[in-house]
Amino acid sequence: MSVGSFLMEPLRGRTSLSKVFWLYGVLGSVLYGVIEFFLNADNQMIMHAYTIGGLLFSIYVTVGTYQCAMNCRSRFLGRVAQISAVISLLLLPVLAYLDLTGALTLSSLEALQ
Repeated sequence: MSVGSFLMEPLRGRTSLSKVFWLYGVLGSVLYGVIEFFLNADNQMIMHAYTIGGLLFSIYVTVGTYQCAMNCRSRFLGRVAQISAVISLLLLPVLAYLDLTGALTLSSLEALQ
């Protein structure tokens, strides 16, 4: 399997829901998160690019989840996965905006208390 087909299979709905969740979602997020350890946190441009890359990766996984949701045995679970994917797609830009503006930090959350 080539890298291109590996990346396109979930978007075409040809992957099991569990594989999309565990391999692309969980493992992919962990691997993407490791990148942050190698970045200079003081460089705002790099951190903004990292946030936008995370947004694009999250959109990719969410669309793949939606497309492959009905590949599971339970029709109910597939429908729940699709509804969750739609909600996630609506919230992702909001969370990215909050992160890019600095409103989504630990210090801003502590100020609310």
